[in-house]
Amino acid sequence: MSDAAKVYLSLYSVDSLNSANIYEDIEGVAECLREYLTVYERSNNVHVECPTDFFDFGEVGSSLNDRLLDIANDNWDLYQLAYSELNKVVLNFVKNNDTQRLISLINHQQLNLPRHYSFVISDSYQWPNVAADLHTDSWTDTLTKNSKFISDHNSNIGEFISWSKMNYEYLDFHPNLINTLSTIKVGTYLDYKEQLSHGLNALNQAYHLISTDANQNQADLNIIAEYTHRLGKRLGCSRQGSNKVSTIFKKPLLVTPSGNETINCEYHLKIDNKDNGQPIPHGKGNPVRIYFGLKTYDEYERKQFKLAHMGKHL
Repeated sequence: MSDAAKVYLSLYSVDSLNSANIYEDIEGVAECLREYLTVYERSNNVHVECPTDFFDFGEVGSSLNDRLLDIANDNWDLYQLAYSELNKVVLNFVKNNDTQRLISLINHQQLNLPRHYSFVISDSYQWPNVAADLHTDSWTDTLTKNSKFISDHNSNIGEFISWSKMNYEYLDFHPNLINTLSTIKVGTYLDYKEQLSHGLNALNQAYHLISTDANQNQADLNIIAEYTHRLGKRLGCSRQGSNKVSTIFKKPLLVTPSGNETINCEYHLKIDNKDNGQPIPHGKGNPVRIYFGLKTYDEYERKQFKLAHMGKHL
């Protein structure tokens, strides 16, 4: 799977230590960092990287090593304990790279995927000379920034879909999905690309929040709707009242026997306005909808999202 984002650590990722005074402060920062980085392990297409100079980068007296020693009041045993706590958190993410090169990668990236971000524990802190929108403070924030990038910078429908497939790894895109965008009746996908990407982002992230119970799909729709609000604009999410939407999908890799299957994709996210806020005129088929199915398989721990249609109301 191609990377959708790369997230980098550095001395500046833990700048909250600048106000730390006691060893317990280091423990708190280490635990906070561990919690955030553990969530990133959900994704196969977002990778965290820590440079080999994580502890050594900086001017004399300002490196993380120096900061830890200062907090430990030059107590070598306490310093080693502090170093060990942070090292245990970042060790699995260390790559043969250096902080200055990572800053260059972030600042000189192309308008393409993967996106490169500098990680900070809190948005109160920033890496020097790195733009604010190239920082990220969580897995949720990283994917949401990627979603905005896709909506803002795609050059055509094909790129919108190809980037979306790279970014939203928990959604199964039907091969004909790209053609459904052309069914939009009021304007084109360009008038709705922000909300379309927002909806896909919410579905993708909700993969880890909805139930694993095949009989709880209605409750899951409520969770999805609330999550769209958490991430930005609230989108309604419900079953189709009539004209049930069934679509043929290829079975997932682990499901046997292999082959095709028909999936009920009657659930839909509702888009009733253009991105600029202009309401879509009432009329048959005018609203824009994202239709999807929730399919339970014995071979998969979680329900699978089947994305069937992004276009006119069916």
